[in-house]
Amino acid sequence: MPFGIDRRLLYNVDWVLVASALVLSLVGVAMIYSATHTGSSPDLYLKQFVLVGIGLVMLVGAAATDYRRLADRAMILYVLSAAALVYVLRFAPVIAGTRRWIVIGGFQLQPSEFVKIAAAVVVARMFAEYRQESLGLRDLLWPGVAVGLLALLIAREPDLGTAACLVPLLFAIAFLAGLRMRAVVGLVLVMLLASALTWPFLRDYQKTRIYTFLDPSLDPKGAGYQKIQSQIAVGSGGLVGRGYLDGSQGQLGYLPARHTDFIFSVLAEELGFAGVVGALGLYLLLLWRMLETARLARDRLGAFLAAGITASLAFQVVYNVAMVAGLVPVKGLPLPLLSYGGSSVLATLMGIGLILSVRMRRFAN
Repeated sequence: MPFGIDRRLLYNVDWVLVASALVLSLVGVAMIYSATHTGSSPDLYLKQFVLVGIGLVMLVGAAATDYRRLADRAMILYVLSAAALVYVLRFAPVIAGTRRWIVIGGFQLQPSEFVKIAAAVVVARMFAEYRQESLGLRDLLWPGVAVGLLALLIAREPDLGTAACLVPLLFAIAFLAGLRMRAVVGLVLVMLLASALTWPFLRDYQKTRIYTFLDPSLDPKGAGYQKIQSQIAVGSGGLVGRGYLDGSQGQLGYLPARHTDFIFSVLAEELGFAGVVGALGLYLLLLWRMLETARLARDRLGAFLAAGITASLAFQVVYNVAMVAGLVPVKGLPLPLLSYGGSSVLATLMGIGLILSVRMRRFAN
């Protein structure tokens, strides 16, 4: 059966993985409350709490789904993903200057978050069909085209942050499948060249983000404002923080996007270095258990699927934390499970559910 859990599979559930995801989600609810309870939307934490509950149901549903049967429908998933992205570009309303969300009954659904999971399934299936132990650039052609098309559609929204999450996904699966090191070096050089060639096509606000990343003082009240305020928040947290609900940057509204992309700044200010270490420790535990599933998978497909989802999630965590610290340019990339956002929470928990599916079936026939 493609859906349904054999009771014997329940003995193989990774409860450490489930617990770490749940704790991070609840910490996110608490920090969202801190960031918004004095603002115009004080009930956002309640919405996030409900979304976490729905996400846990989706996690169970994904875990109950046999990942091998899902991979058999990879082409259908790919077509649906591409169609959803095209629909967004053509018909979605313009919100904050972008077309990213489909509005359904007052709820904003962001298809690109779920496309990352579909991309992991598709790429894992494609590489699992290769039988040679060593791969070259030629073997990356069709997986690269498949991922590149999805990334291009997402970038057109525009959403370069989410589009970039597909790159480590592709690399991780290709490397695990046996991509030769010289092929990796060649691919990196091609991507660096392509990045340089895309500079003239970037929008003005995207170029400004790069300029102000290098020197925020160029526009301290505009494009450089977020980076400056985030660094102030992180730096003022000290060892143990200013105290929950007592952070000045977050509570007084100086920090933009404090409940979404910059939620980690609020945590760093209020809980300090101790809170940062605790949160990063939970993420390390989560990612370790996900990678452990890739190692224990019964087949190449399961290992590739787990590795791809893990790589995408790890990139998102590392980039968001580095962005908050001012080490990389600002992009609209939420921190998984902590930031406010229904699609991000639901997609992340669904991805974790698929990894549970791989782990639970490692001894199945």
